[in-house]
Amino acid sequence: MTQYELYRYNRSRVEDPAGDSPAQLMAAERQWIDDVLSPRGPEDSPATLRDLQQRLAKLIASEQENLPASARFVAEEMTLSQFRVLVQEFAVDGLTEAQTFYYVMPRLTLAAQMPMLRIIIDEFGAGNPRRAHTNLYVELLRELGMPTDLTAYEQRVCEECLGFVNLFYWLTLRADDPSYFAGAITYLETAIPVFFECYVQACERLDIRHSDYYSEHQHIDQFHAIEGQRLLRAMDTSASLDPGKAWTGAWLTSTVTATAFEAAVSKARCDAQQDVQEGVA
Repeated sequence: MTQYELYRYNRSRVEDPAGDSPAQLMAAERQWIDDVLSPRGPEDSPATLRDLQQRLAKLIASEQENLPASARFVAEEMTLSQFRVLVQEFAVDGLTEAQTFYYVMPRLTLAAQMPMLRIIIDEFGAGNPRRAHTNLYVELLRELGMPTDLTAYEQRVCEECLGFVNLFYWLTLRADDPSYFAGAITYLETAIPVFFECYVQACERLDIRHSDYYSEHQHIDQFHAIEGQRLLRAMDTSASLDPGKAWTGAWLTSTVTATAFEAAVSKARCDAQQDVQEGVA
């Protein structure tokens, strides 16, 4: 299985929700998820909401205190041509952002749907289409002279970045418990405001005007982090939260996100170097 094959299947589910689920592809997806999780080794799962919250806080604090060298490179050294490649690698996500979130809604209790709905509303601009996160990404692409059509990127981005997109289809559609998604979204919304600082600094340094996609996430995801905690509490109150699975979802998302970012930065460096070599030749 390639991540592109899985991605095409996932997109077909958007267009035809009742379509067939190929057993071989689904088994390969499950193996991919298991392979990502396997390096964790045996560990105690959190048994309560409080235990889960403490582990999430510890994970995020550790990541923020130990930002990877790749993030510093983006903030301080990445060239404009390299930045274009980085933007390209996350274009599939940027151009389809939050579309998968709809699928988890029916799986949540009514009380848990409310914080999730508030997150979704913000993702789509809170009633202003121009502020929808996907449209902010489109404006960034336009400024950089890049295509704005999703199909221009689907077969160009690296497997790891398609894996980041595919993960959320698994979390919302096929994971056996919405707790996985609840942990994942709470982790992501809490981590992004700090992690996106490298993008904001790069845009300032490179004089990129349409950087709202990144700065808006820094702003709004602080509120989404609060909604994520409300989501966890609402699920816990209704006894629909599995803290262990929520923690697994958070850890899985942390790992897949970091892998995608490292792969994208590495590709940006290599592609830009290749352009230089071809120019010299």
